[in-house]
Amino acid sequence: MILSMERIISVTDLVRHAARIAQDVETGTIYRITRGGRGSMVLVDEEYFEGWMAALDEMRRPGWQTAWSDGSRDIAAGRGRDLDAVAKELGLEGSAHRRGGEPAARAPRPSRAQGRAVAALAPGRAPKRPRVSR
Repeated sequence: MILSMERIISVTDLVRHAARIAQDVETGTIYRITRGGRGSMVLVDEEYFEGWMAALDEMRRPGWQTAWSDGSRDIAAGRGRDLDAVAKELGLEGSAHRRGGEPAARAPRPSRAQGRAVAALAPGRAPKRPRVSR
């Protein structure tokens, strides 16, 4: 999906116009959400987000810079093959990448307790202190 536009709005505007903003995001608009006049979060389409996550995952591999520069040189020189042609050759027509239709199946999400446990152990984050009832 090609992103069409970027808009900056407040959290208040997000709450007031959530349905319209959700439609805009689904069509490629990126929303930068501010809180107290400062950037707070970014709202993007799921497909766009997954693309960023895949790119970050690739950059965690050793030697990714070499593979990237080799690939960039191949593209500039006209070497390479179209994804649709490779998919057709492998008998994967239509499944190489999604172009609409039914949404892709999502992986199951962890329960709230599992999510909190993982977040507490994430690098660079201090574990949350338990709440004390009084």
